[in-house]
Amino acid sequence: MLTKVYSGQPFFTDVFKITEQVGESRTYGSGVLLAGGQYVLTAAHLFSANPSLSNVHILNASGQSVSAVAEIFIQPFWDNNPASYNHDLALIKLAQPLSVNMGYDIYREPTEIGKTFTRVGFSGTDLVSGKNTYDALTEKINDSVGTHVELGSQLLYDYDDGTAEHDGIGKLLSISNLGLGRDETMSQSGLSGGGTFIDGKISGIGSFIFRSDLSDVNNIIDSSFGEMGSDTRISTHTDWIEFITVGNPSYNAPTVTSEVIRNIPEPNFGSVTNYFLASFNEPLTKEISFNFRTVDGTAIAGIDYIATQGQMTLHVGENHIAIPVTILGDKIIENDETFLLEVSEPVGFSLPNNALVLTATHTIIDNDRVIF
Repeated sequence: MLTKVYSGQPFFTDVFKITEQVGESRTYGSGVLLAGGQYVLTAAHLFSANPSLSNVHILNASGQSVSAVAEIFIQPFWDNNPASYNHDLALIKLAQPLSVNMGYDIYREPTEIGKTFTRVGFSGTDLVSGKNTYDALTEKINDSVGTHVELGSQLLYDYDDGTAEHDGIGKLLSISNLGLGRDETMSQSGLSGGGTFIDGKISGIGSFIFRSDLSDVNNIIDSSFGEMGSDTRISTHTDWIEFITVGNPSYNAPTVTSEVIRNIPEPNFGSVTNYFLASFNEPLTKEISFNFRTVDGTAIAGIDYIATQGQMTLHVGENHIAIPVTILGDKIIENDETFLLEVSEPVGFSLPNNALVLTATHTIIDNDRVIF
């Protein structure tokens, strides 16, 4: 059962109503403010293909605007397909940040299954809340209902009335859980994009509901007993959330050999800059130069990193120069990969052992995985 949230419940004050007006069409859903007060996390499916910032409004429970919208980020792998709704996330950057003390932390541990959550969002003008339990990962029903949910990416629950007849997940997966009695709730219109909370942290974002003839009390999708719902799982999307809200790490150009990062973690999104280092023991007494170029090892230029080449010059009094290389991010599970930097055609000095080419190798460390 969904119950109205009153002003005396301060925990829920950072849950907002999100509306988009496109011509005569107006849609609304819910969203939650992330800790730090700058970004609202919600569902991608609430927005049109190219939402205009001026058409999107963020309102509190009193109907007041909390801030204009500065930017909207849609998860790049969002699949607007009713058979999956994979990566159904969006982030709204507020033009005027709210207090840094406002907002919610995200739930990072892959321990949601079997835990009771609190769902919060808007039903009409009312801010409402209710409880349910995550019974399984949503991909478990792919074969049963024809969905194509990615592994480990969504959390599944059902709407129980205390009877085995209407125990949806019990019917589909033989996972019997007859619910929370009067506390049991189901997502409904307006709660899409709203957050679910475990231990006071955002664990899921409301994505979609569906029905099965095996358990539904009627033959339509209307948030009735026996229906089921799926939330986008936050613990598997923390990398994208942090990429938007914090950005990838920034590495300093090394000045001595001990500062060179030879094993660089691959970003999941965007890119990072890593450095090779050419250095000498003493400051130079004359100008020198050399050519350089990157070379594929198991890493491939244009896919894993951006190829670079050119000429470097060190002047009198200098003893080192850093050579930057851009490392590209992806979400592909793969082996660690290597690439090389070749130094050649020295002018004003010789390479060790009079070699024609000097090489150095860096390794891109893969950190992609499926969380179960």
